[in-house]
Amino acid sequence: MNMPSIGTLLRCGSIDERRIAYYHEIGLDSLQIAGVYEDWLAPGEAALQASDAFFELFRKYGITVPTMFMSYPNQDWKHPREGIGLVPEKTRAERMIRSCRQMNWAKRYGIRYITCHAGFVPEERNEFYEHFIADLKLLVRFAASNGQEFLFETGTENVAGLKQTIEDIGEPNVGINFDPANLLIYGTDDPAVLVDQLADKIRVVHCKDANPPEPGKTSGKETVLGKGSAHFAELLKKLLAGGFSGPLIIERELPLGPEQEKDIAEAVVFIKSIVRSA
Repeated sequence: MNMPSIGTLLRCGSIDERRIAYYHEIGLDSLQIAGVYEDWLAPGEAALQASDAFFELFRKYGITVPTMFMSYPNQDWKHPREGIGLVPEKTRAERMIRSCRQMNWAKRYGIRYITCHAGFVPEERNEFYEHFIADLKLLVRFAASNGQEFLFETGTENVAGLKQTIEDIGEPNVGINFDPANLLIYGTDDPAVLVDQLADKIRVVHCKDANPPEPGKTSGKETVLGKGSAHFAELLKKLLAGGFSGPLIIERELPLGPEQEKDIAEAVVFIKSIVRSA
């Protein structure tokens, strides 16, 4: 079996040569870029040169960028239902415009997979939901015009709800960035159920682990990959057996530093051992 690309999620503001050289040293060959803000999106030569410099650095170390994670300033993670993603009406128009600008930036660098944490899609199929779906169709079609696939980050919806949303959008280039840990952290569903029902829609995997919420808690907690309740090795083997060959992106939500770098390096070894045994 050919080894899928293995990478990590990195925000533009954290890119420097020491970090990229370290990623190359531990065996990463790809990145999922996030935090593409005005320093890189703005019209003019300065932003273009800054963006081009990133990709010159990546080429130097043999690292590709197959995927970008949409980023929006001023998201309110303390009130996520009203403050994150594309669901809230008060910020949707602005964030859709930002999404299109980011997708155009990604197109310049050949980035195919566009991942979006869309927010908490309403469970009730009412007028608000219909308007949301109509807006998402426009964004997904814009991605298609750029030769890109629009991927839902998993976690905030259960499998049945996500499946219905994808069906309601009804565009061939809509898919999933599978984050098994998020499903546990938000307490929405069993990651294995998503693999069983929607494996054909998974284009990118976040290699991330977690435990579900403890009694009396509203959210679960991330762990080192392979040490939580996601049963990550079994999930990945099943995806690989079904033909998955997309990017495997390690996401370790710790501050940048020695502990995060150590966990990423150990995750690379763990992932390669799974792929070799699949």
